[in-house]
Amino acid sequence: MIYAPFVVPTLNRSEKFIRMMESLKKNSWACYTDVIVSVDFPPSEKYRKGRQEILDYLEQGDFSAFKQLVVIKQSENLGAGKNGYFLKTYIEQHHYDRWIRCDDDCEFSPNFLEYMDKCLDAFENDESVAAVTGYSYPIEWSFSEGATCMKQQFNASMWGMGRWVKKADEIREYIRTRKLLDDAEMVIKTGRHKKMQARSYVQYFNQVTSNKNDIGKLRMTTFTDIAFRAYLACQDKYCVSPTLSKVKNYGFDGTGVVCGNTIGLDNTTVNTYDYRKQEIDHSDHFDIVLNDPKLLHENKLKMDAFEGISKRDLRLASIKVAMIRLFGVKFAKKVMAIVNPKKR
Repeated sequence: MIYAPFVVPTLNRSEKFIRMMESLKKNSWACYTDVIVSVDFPPSEKYRKGRQEILDYLEQGDFSAFKQLVVIKQSENLGAGKNGYFLKTYIEQHHYDRWIRCDDDCEFSPNFLEYMDKCLDAFENDESVAAVTGYSYPIEWSFSEGATCMKQQFNASMWGMGRWVKKADEIREYIRTRKLLDDAEMVIKTGRHKKMQARSYVQYFNQVTSNKNDIGKLRMTTFTDIAFRAYLACQDKYCVSPTLSKVKNYGFDGTGVVCGNTIGLDNTTVNTYDYRKQEIDHSDHFDIVLNDPKLLHENKLKMDAFEGISKRDLRLASIKVAMIRLFGVKFAKKVMAIVNPKKR
């Protein structure tokens, strides 16, 4: 068994960071785990107090539960994205072949690390599996008896994700170089677009048919969870996720870089759910029992419903798919340039 290091970028959200670290300490496999923290440099004065609280906690706390704690204090501000990429580079430079990453606003189940390490070990040589996520959406999934996890193509949440360096580099290159977008005609010809999760489906074909120069705003040429979901369907790959989430997210309170504030909303979709209330696994042990693959499509439909994508957006994406199937991407782009001249 190879035990993956756990890495986390942080800056000033001390309450969330401390909650995350304390939950990680309680993991049954914490003693096998190297924990690597990169504390970013504050971009302005308002970030200093929270950052210092994190540094004090890391310097004064007891972290003997872990195999090793490595704290890196940045001397200049990197920002959330570059700080995360710094940790990925650190992993490669220190010859790890896998890693677990998470944002600093999560709380973990006691078996989170065991789940991650066992899955990373079991699926390392399975070329159909691209990653492992510890997060599962608050949906009543359909599962076969005894199932503890599933291979699926509609959830690639970064809220506790385990990856292999070699596979991750191949995926990142495929997305960054636009190959993901360039394969649109192949994706439709093979019917793989039908496997695409609703939000990725809409955004993917928006970008494929876009005439914008700054297409990065549509998030399909950078490594995001939406682009990763599209990749899974386009390449017929899978991400492993648990039947019951091993991760709870406290970041939907407006304090993060990406997540909005969902506190007090109606809990009906991904954009209105109060993630602080989500139930997570309380077991201190985990064994791999894969869900029946026949239930994959049924669960995809449940995820699509929770995404709350409008019927109008789905219809428009389907019209673009039809144009590409009949006449190709270039034709679809010309039509969309006429329909939306301001978006050229």
